[in-house]
Amino acid sequence: MSAVEIELKLSVKPDAIPAVCQQLFQLPHHYTSPQHLTNIYFETPDNQLRRWDMGLRIRGFDGHYEMTIKTAGKVIGGLHQRPEFNVPLHYPELDLSLFPAHIWPENTDIAHLQSQLSELFSTHFTREKWFVTYGQSEIEVALDQGTICSGNNSSGNNSSGNISSGNISSDNNSSGDHTSPICEFELELMNGNVTDVLLLADKLASQNGLRLANKSKAARGYALIQGLSHKTLPSVPDDLEWQQPLPVLLSEILAQWQEQEEGWLAGLAEGKTGLMKILRCVIQLTEKQSEYLPVYDLLPELKEALSAASADAETLCYSAAWLQCKLALTQWLMAQSR
Repeated sequence: MSAVEIELKLSVKPDAIPAVCQQLFQLPHHYTSPQHLTNIYFETPDNQLRRWDMGLRIRGFDGHYEMTIKTAGKVIGGLHQRPEFNVPLHYPELDLSLFPAHIWPENTDIAHLQSQLSELFSTHFTREKWFVTYGQSEIEVALDQGTICSGNNSSGNNSSGNISSGNISSDNNSSGDHTSPICEFELELMNGNVTDVLLLADKLASQNGLRLANKSKAARGYALIQGLSHKTLPSVPDDLEWQQPLPVLLSEILAQWQEQEEGWLAGLAEGKTGLMKILRCVIQLTEKQSEYLPVYDLLPELKEALSAASADAETLCYSAAWLQCKLALTQWLMAQSR
């Protein structure tokens, strides 16, 4: 029922999908053909679950239903680690009492919380899976393609969270106010060690068309219904605070890298400026800490490509060298946290 989900998300350009799939089919694997999934996410009017860093959904597939809640976790360089709790359901109706009591903040009134919940947004996508043996680990690789949808009271449900009888109803939601595409690979560790997940991602990153995706589908759904977009980006400091422990310093750099990258991809010119500062900081860091961090030959090349007046966000941020550099730094960071 409970587990700590460890996964890496890779946004993928549609034209790169066939080559990635071919790589997966060449590995020892068990393949599951595409299956349509619908997820309905729930929230209170004051976003109580979001404020607790929780995400609640009911998933419907092939006449089966599952209620899932994900609690607060952490993200390191795009690698997501979040506790999650799953409960099979006979009917697509919320019942928070089925989750362990300890996951809720102290003195939470579960019945009142459930009465406040309503459908917020939904995701509709096909998923095909490869259960891959790689290194010493078993890794589930899922390709998700579809849409995130938002709208007003998507299925017209009451606060009890009853989706519908028989099938999850989302017709109104599908024609909601806003949509956002889903096109990503998820690498989830089922058994083994995190290093193999990063190594497999690095193998898939031998070609262009992939990038680390830092936001879950739920986080993207919240942004969609709240109308959030990148309007301003936090400034990147000119100099590093060298007194910080190296893992803390690198973790902050990777987080800033991801944020500036997403801003540049969203059309903000300051994202490119921020990325130039970040790459300069990473180069300085690898030079000063060469006994700990390997020197990456890709960094000067990336900095030069980024500095060019003709630099294009989609081309550079989805390039193999860009992703491989971030994965290498994440791998070192994860090794230090074990």
